[in-house]
Amino acid sequence: MTRWRGSGRRAAASWDAAQVRLVRLDEETGESALLRRVLPEHRLPSEQLRFTGLPAQTLPDADSDPERFPYAVVALAGALTDPATARAACAGFGVLDRAVRSQLVDAPERAVLLRAYYVTPQWQGRGVGRTSCSPPLLDRLAAEVAPHAEEIVLCVNQSNLPAQRVYRAAGFGFTGNTVPGEAGPQDVMSRPLYTGIHPEPHPRYRRTENSQ
Repeated sequence: MTRWRGSGRRAAASWDAAQVRLVRLDEETGESALLRRVLPEHRLPSEQLRFTGLPAQTLPDADSDPERFPYAVVALAGALTDPATARAACAGFGVLDRAVRSQLVDAPERAVLLRAYYVTPQWQGRGVGRTSCSPPLLDRLAAEVAPHAEEIVLCVNQSNLPAQRVYRAAGFGFTGNTVPGEAGPQDVMSRPLYTGIHPEPHPRYRRTENSQ
């Protein structure tokens, strides 16, 4: 098990990408309680914050919507046992949304949307983003919350080039669709899900807000 000493930045220095895992926050566990406690402490630089939200807002939004499933990106293979360990290991956040708008993909009933995703500054550039958005991690989580889905889709601001590079490295490609966003036009990206299970399509829901 990795031993964490000092700040999250120092801990990240001796870290291995194989330790990344995704922890569901809609389930009541000791780990989810610890992660919910430390997630509101996350901060992003202003140039990144304009492209996404922080859990202080996006987590309550997900909690109030039965179609959304929040999760934490954890950069530690071992169990989280106290707030200090959770604080050092919590590397990011995201939400999987089963209500996909028809403007995004041709078959929204067969898709799931990744939204409100970010990696904290101290963990950026270490492969956390690529690993947490790639098979098998994200695909396993999608299979749990959206077993109907064959495709995962996201929206990325046209000016957010670092995020685009991460998503491309994780296997996402541009679909050619563009949708409006609060910070400007967003390109739609998607990739197949490798879950091995595809039951009946999920019912379609209508929403009007953006997909950040």
